[in-house]
Parts: sequence; structure tokens; C-alpha cells
Amino acid sequence: MKMKLKLTLLLFGVSIIFFMGCRKDPGRAVTIVGTNLNSPKPGTLTGTFTATGAFNTSGTAVMVVVPVGLDSIHCTYAMTARNGTFNIAMDCEKPPKMTGVWKVINGTGRYNHLQGNGSLIMMFPPDIPAGAISTETMTGVVW
Repeated sequence: MKMKLKLTLLLFGVSIIFFMGCRKDPGRAVTIVGTNLNSPKPGTLTGTFTATGAFNTSGTAVMVVVPVGLDSIHCTYAMTARNGTFNIAMDCEKPPKMTGVWKVINGTGRYNHLQGNGSLIMMFPPDIPAGAISTETMTGVVW
């Protein structure tokens, strides 16, 4: 009876690890700051980005902003660096909260297998005048 119980518990434990996955690397901290040459209104915005921490790079960025309902925004951020590209999906709350979450969705070159996620804060001038500079500060982990 004890042997059956031990075997059952062992199989249960192995099953949990198998189905939940086992990532040995807990991730490395990263901060990505995107600067857009426009406001976070619907449409396509262009600008630059800088990543520090787990990897250090910078380059150009293109963000596509799509409103979702009355108080949410979904953005896709395409970042191009010297060693490849990576794309980030973001889901944010419109002002006054201006917070959200981000996740790496794919990459090329050096960033081909990049994965990561975290939180973000949007900042832009009040009343969003034409030509305003907005920033997205993303913090989190990548692996």
C-alpha cells in the first residue's frame, strides 16, 4: 500500500512539472524605453528605443496604436536594432491610468528566440499637441 502511494505521488509530481513546464532561467531584468514622435492616438507612430539590462541596444521603432473599447489601447511595437528586430504586444489603459503590460511576440537575428514580459507606463504631454513626444517605459524580464 505504501509503495502504491509513493508511486502515485511521484507520478503526480512529474505530471505537474511536465504540464506546467520547467524554465530553469528565471529571466533577466530589462528596461526598454520607446520614444515616439507623436501622441498615443490611433495610427502608426515612429520613433526610437533604448534597451538596457539583460541586453543593451537601441534603434528605430514603429508602433501601431489600436483603441479597444472605451478605456483600453492595444499596441504593437516593432523595434529594429543593428543585430535584428523584435516585436512587442502591449495592452494599456487610457489616461488617466496610462499603465499596462507588454510581451515579446517574436524576433529576428540575435532576438530570434527572445521571450519576455512585464509592465509599462506611458507618458505624454497633456492635451497631446501635434508633434508631441511620448514615451513608453517597459520594465520586466527576458529570457
